[in-house]
Amino acid sequence: MIFAILFSAALAGGTVSVPKAPPVVTVHAKDFAFEAPKSIKSGPTTFRLVNDGKQLHHLSLVKLAKGKTMADLVAAMKNPGPPPAWVTDVGGPNPAVPGGAAEATLTLDAGDYVMLCFIPSAGETVPHMMKGMIGALTVTPDKNDASAPVPDATIRTSDFKFDVSKPLTAGHRVIEVVNDAAQSHEVVVIQLAPGKTMADVGTWAEKDMMKGPPPGKPIGGMSGIAKGHTASFSVDLKPGKYGLICFIPDSKDGKSHWVHGMTQELTVAAK
Repeated sequence: MIFAILFSAALAGGTVSVPKAPPVVTVHAKDFAFEAPKSIKSGPTTFRLVNDGKQLHHLSLVKLAKGKTMADLVAAMKNPGPPPAWVTDVGGPNPAVPGGAAEATLTLDAGDYVMLCFIPSAGETVPHMMKGMIGALTVTPDKNDASAPVPDATIRTSDFKFDVSKPLTAGHRVIEVVNDAAQSHEVVVIQLAPGKTMADVGTWAEKDMMKGPPPGKPIGGMSGIAKGHTASFSVDLKPGKYGLICFIPDSKDGKSHWVHGMTQELTVAAK
């Protein structure tokens, strides 16, 4: 279809403007550190997280209010409770398994950001960020002039549910995430093991503290985004059973959102 439009415009002597794809920023995750650029241009940007470690990792980007630093955030995160009001969740690639990769596209304004991994090691509650998996990122006022990718489907998040715009089919898919909720939410995509459910995933992740065989394979998603924010992630889907889940702690009682019912199972059909 795109070729036909371009060909017709060429025959008519017209000029067709082709959207510029977002630049790809590759971030390597290790146990326990990020290897990433220190500065990038503003605008739509695809973050590709490559997991070189032996544990599960994700990349969660937060924007700091003017005048705040990464040191301020580290100090604040040592205190229990929700994150400070001067931090805004803007998303990032959700879990990449060891040896795997995950991608998410975010539209970033100029400012100071911090890259974090909130996932703990198996049998522990301390997030990887407290072990050094944290890094500063400056987004400059210079724009990259790229356009956000066109999504195949949209997931809208609320307190506490996922609303998927259409059934998903197998293949490489770009999924837009829109947060309509009062607080931040994430999307973790799980390819379920035969006979397992998303209740099993929640129990394994929190009650069993990720010890023992997992009931499914994390294949990406979107890390936390704040109210009113939109971002997208790409994922390769095969026919089968999948699930969505949010592990972010609730701002009122501190319990994970999946405990409040924020999980959904779905079936991916062949094309």
